[in-house]
Amino acid sequence: MAFNNLSSIIDCLSEWNRIKDNPNLVVEYLSLGNSFSFERATSVTAVIHAYPGISIRDKKFYMFLIDAVSDRESTDIALFNAITVCEVKLRTSSPSQIPEEEALKRIEEWNTHYDSWATQQIENSEETKGIFQAFNMPSSYMQRNESYVTYFGLKENSELISNYAADLVTCYQSPAAVTYYDTVRPVPPFNINPLSNFYLLSLI
Repeated sequence: MAFNNLSSIIDCLSEWNRIKDNPNLVVEYLSLGNSFSFERATSVTAVIHAYPGISIRDKKFYMFLIDAVSDRESTDIALFNAITVCEVKLRTSSPSQIPEEEALKRIEEWNTHYDSWATQQIENSEETKGIFQAFNMPSSYMQRNESYVTYFGLKENSELISNYAADLVTCYQSPAAVTYYDTVRPVPPFNINPLSNFYLLSLI
């Protein structure tokens, strides 16, 4: 799908919002991929907001990244230029790519259980608040013009009805080593990061 303006992005966010309470459709789109790649072309910022979106016409799953400081009321052109479009694709990983045991475990948990997890999240939405609408993604460690790969993951949490919380594991491979970061928070819930911080959701 070609993204030429903010409306084309909002359409994808709206489509995700439209299906987010339907476990069969959510699982269908989550099955299209488990990771997305991106490059930081702008100056380093503290936090990125990552929004899921889908194209029904093309049957594609996307994540839209925007610096938190830019995720506010602005012109359509300014918002569009601040967003990085990432298509979510299937990617196989091996222990040599991400050596940390916990990172691999969370990635594998997603690959194995995303369908049952998503179904539980949606069917028990009164308690779970449903499927994610965005992620709050700390990014101060990211370097300009470097490439990153972010995998979907599931983090064990026995206090949750599904026993897992949605996670993103971001990997950076330098010539010397592979480093992973996974300090993201899915929203909802909006208990730490209020809904008002996620301006793009107000445009759906």
